[in-house]
Amino acid sequence: MASAPDERLFIGVECAATFLRGVVCEAGGEVVTQRQRPLAGHAPTEAVAAVRALIAELLATESDAAMFGGVGLALPGSLNRATDRCESSSLWSAVALDELRPCGLLGTAHLASRAAAALIGERACGVARGCRTVVYVETGHEISAAILQDGRLWTGATGIAGMIGYDSVDVDGDITLQERVGGDGLIRRAKDRMYRDRTSSLSRRGIPRDRDIGLEDLLNMARLGDELAQVIIARAGAHLGVAIARLVNLLNPELIIIGGELASAGSVLLDPAREEVERRTAPSAFAVCRMLPATIGPAVGAAQVARQSVGAPPAA
Repeated sequence: MASAPDERLFIGVECAATFLRGVVCEAGGEVVTQRQRPLAGHAPTEAVAAVRALIAELLATESDAAMFGGVGLALPGSLNRATDRCESSSLWSAVALDELRPCGLLGTAHLASRAAAALIGERACGVARGCRTVVYVETGHEISAAILQDGRLWTGATGIAGMIGYDSVDVDGDITLQERVGGDGLIRRAKDRMYRDRTSSLSRRGIPRDRDIGLEDLLNMARLGDELAQVIIARAGAHLGVAIARLVNLLNPELIIIGGELASAGSVLLDPAREEVERRTAPSAFAVCRMLPATIGPAVGAAQVARQSVGAPPAA
C-alpha cells in the first residue's frame, strides 16, 4: 500500500566531479541514510552506471519500494535545456541528460544543477524558509549561482542563468572568477607558492612533493591555521565578494547563501567576501541583504527537488 504524501521518502544524489553522494530523506529534509562513492577515473558511461547503482542501493535500504516518492539528481554547472546537456568542466558535460532520467521503479529522475538543488533545499528546510528573493552561490571546483526571484527559481532562456564563473575580475577581461575562486585555480596558486618557496607554511605541513595537493588539503590546512592557505582562501573570498556585490546591486536579494566546498573555510572566506559586498553595493541594498553559509547540501536539495516535483505538501 502506498504511503501518504507527507510520509514518503525521497532519494537525492549529488553528482560531483570526483564523487557521488546519495541520501534518503524524509519530506522535511531529515536524512535517513547516506552513501558516498568515488568517481576518480570514471568515464561518462561508467558514471551513469554508478548513479543507477547508487540509486538501487538506496532504494534497497527500505523493504517496501512504495515508501519512496521519487529521486532527484544534482549536477555540476548549469543544465542547458536547449542542448539537454550539463555545462560543466567535469565529466558530466559528456553525458546527455536523458541518459540520467530513467530510474526503474522510481520512474523519471528530476534533474537540477547543484546550486539550484541546494537553493530549493534551503528554501524548503534551511535558512531560506519564508524568503522570496535569494541568491545561492556555489563554490568549489566550479563557481555558479542559482536565483530565486519573487518565490520562483529563475533559470533564464535556456536554463543556464547563474554562470557567474565566466565573470571577469580584472580590467582587461582575461581572468575570470572561475580562475580566481575555482578549485583548480586555487590549487595552482598553492602549488606555485609551495614549490617556489620551500620555507612557506604550506611546505612545512609535510605534504610530499610527489603527491599533488587537492582542494580538501588546502581547506584542511586553512582550518588548522596555516597562514598561506588562509591568505589564498581569503583572497578568493574578496574576489567572490566582488561578484556577489554585482548580484546584490542587480537583484536586490534579501539573502545571499554561500555553499559548496569553499564555504567550509568559514570566516576565512566569508569575512573578506562580506567586506567587499558592503564596500561595493548600494547601502540600501546591503542593509536588507543577509549573507549566510549554506545549511543544506546538494544531495538533500536534490531530494527536495523530487519532493516538490511530485507535488508533495510543503515541509513543516
